[in-house]
Order: sequence, then structure tokens, then C-alpha cells
Amino acid sequence: MRLSVTVDPELLELAEKVSGSHTKREAIERALHALIQEHRRTETIRHAGAFRLTLTRRTLRRLRHRD
Repeated sequence: MRLSVTVDPELLELAEKVSGSHTKREAIERALHALIQEHRRTETIRHAGAFRLTLTRRTLRRLRHRD
């Protein structure tokens, strides 16, 4: 997809250096991937513990002592 945007040149240059990218396009794509990955990680952490565990003590004991 072709897109035209105005980006701070110093910011883009720093992103290229920090990410080890060889092109501006690669730096932008890496930044987008990192943003999405961080969002997914945050959402996963937010939802951790948000479900109800319905195991009984008896079932838990049985699971612990399985060979």
C-alpha cells in the first residue's frame, strides 16, 4: 500500500539506527510491528486472571498427584 506521510526526519533517522533498519520503510514497519506487539502483550496481561477457575479441591489434588 502506498502512503504519503510527513515524519520528523530526526525521529525517523533515530528509529533507523535503533532498530538496525536499512531503509526508512523497514524502520516504519518495525515500529508498527513493535507497537502492535506491545498492545497485544498489554491486553494479555490485562486479561490474565480475568477468568474463573472452576476446579474443585478434589480435582486439583488428583491433578497434582498424577504420574
